[in-house]
Amino acid sequence: MPSTLRIASFNLLHGIDLSSGAVDLDRAAEAAAALDADVLAVQEADRDQPRSGERHQVAELAERLGGDWRFAPALLGDPGSSWRALGNDDPGGPAYGVGIISRVPVQAAHRLVLPGGGDGHRSPNASLANPGYDREPRVGLRLDLEVDGRALAMTTTHLSYLPWRGLAQLRAVARKAADGAQAAILIGDLNLPRWLSRPATLGWTNPRGLPTYPSWRPRVQPDQVMVRGAVAIERVRTVSRTTSDHLPVVADLRLA
Repeated sequence: MPSTLRIASFNLLHGIDLSSGAVDLDRAAEAAAALDADVLAVQEADRDQPRSGERHQVAELAERLGGDWRFAPALLGDPGSSWRALGNDDPGGPAYGVGIISRVPVQAAHRLVLPGGGDGHRSPNASLANPGYDREPRVGLRLDLEVDGRALAMTTTHLSYLPWRGLAQLRAVARKAADGAQAAILIGDLNLPRWLSRPATLGWTNPRGLPTYPSWRPRVQPDQVMVRGAVAIERVRTVSRTTSDHLPVVADLRLA
């Protein structure tokens, strides 16, 4: 018999509520709860950052939503000023990265280091019009899940907005997301348009969705979900209720 699963992706924008301009994790948790996802992937999440009240955002969201959680730091320090790349061991403290909250059993978790990035700092003259400063380390987070006795690998990531670097990172994370998995999901903020990400993920099914960015007037679709192997996407939709500059993406899946 097939099993069904609802997954979602939510770029937290480190908890900022755009309606007020302040960090408001309560509002973000309300928006996340409304997705009613069995497994929720989050990007741009803070841990112990002064700018967001020195809170572990993924852990607090998991406590409110219910479920197991994992967090994969992409960098240590402050992504708004200066940081250092993370080695194999996480010493704790201020960090920034991606997370997954799961209501289904977690068998294993893997932090996936992606190419590009390193120690760095935020230039005071940096802007999207002059983005060459992007030295942020990027990671993926893969959870090996068990859904009604079936094995499922779900990976989330947040890639560079420099297309040449983002494509290299996408190829790397897609390989690691599929490695040894009979059924695999890749979901997150790819910072790439769908037409550009599809050739880099041959063998994956990446259905057409709706624009997700910017949330107040969506024009592009950087937030994507794709599957491979014994899992199919039955429906993909965006949700207008958000606190972030991205609309959340929700996908209903069927495991063969």
